Amino acid sequence: MTLPKCNASPSPVPSSSYAPHTAYGYGKLENVLFTRELDRRYRQNGISAVAFHPGVVRSSFAKDTTHFMRIIYHTPLKYLITISPEKSGRVLTAFAEGKPGMDWQPGEMYSNGKPMAVAFKDDGTAARELWERSEHFVQAFLSGESASHARR
Repeated sequence: MTLPKCNASPSPVPSSSYAPHTAYGYGKLENVLFTRELDRRYRQNGISAVAFHPGVVRSSFAKDTTHFMRIIYHTPLKYLITISPEKSGRVLTAFAEGKPGMDWQPGEMYSNGKPMAVAFKDDGTAARELWERSEHFVQAFLSGESASHARR
């Protein structure tokens, strides 16, 4: 899986260059970076984090698009290419019940039960910046400002 380069800029991608599949790739990359930073920050407190690719799961994914993925997810092809949500759930359960450092390595990304190479190389800087930007974005909710805005 090749992930797009991370845009560490706090400004969003211009709408003129937006593409759903690119946004999806950025989201997946950010999941991996978040997992790594969560593990880095809290492993010493007994919290370990792992990311995993659940497989191509039969779902409503791509329901409202004209992208070719709609054909895969919403035609009889889905029974040849996708896995059931139950099978994907069993993979998640195995990670949740597994022991960090023994059954899986904290901060890593897995696919098909094996470590998955992530094309994006990060020395920890992008993961930390993503975490800090995320904290900034949710600060209003954490400080209670969102409740006062909701009452207005």
